[in-house]
Amino acid sequence: MPQHRVTFDEFIAAPPASVFPYFAQHEVFGAMAGGPLAERVRFIRRIRIGTEIGKPDGVGSVRRIGYWPLDFEETVTASEEGQLIEYRVSKGSPLENHHGRIEFHNVDGGTRVLYTIEFDPKLPHTGFALEQVLKAMIAPAFGRIRRAVAGG
Repeated sequence: MPQHRVTFDEFIAAPPASVFPYFAQHEVFGAMAGGPLAERVRFIRRIRIGTEIGKPDGVGSVRRIGYWPLDFEETVTASEEGQLIEYRVSKGSPLENHHGRIEFHNVDGGTRVLYTIEFDPKLPHTGFALEQVLKAMIAPAFGRIRRAVAGG
């Protein structure tokens, strides 16, 4: 079982069907997490389409994050429209035993997004620093997604 965990428990005032695509579409999530610059330079980009017809960013799809020599790849291992996304690091990264899980819960007035990342660091004593990097990379996405679903 991984030693480190980063959890986001956020509310977005829109139904799960409206929120889910912002997390499920690789390049859209890249823009939400990294902002306009990340979108322009395609910091997160799909490099392999998924195995399900009509779901290019679904199960089996692979996204590359970053650029050589600091890039890594994540593979989507589960995807249930409007409910769940799971992925793992499949190549590269300073993380081992990496597992990401994003749950979308329909609640009064919107969606509760529970996003959990578990991992072990490859280098000893770097876990806390890697937790902070993950938080800094992902936290801005929630505000951008809130604005996007609100039409702003």
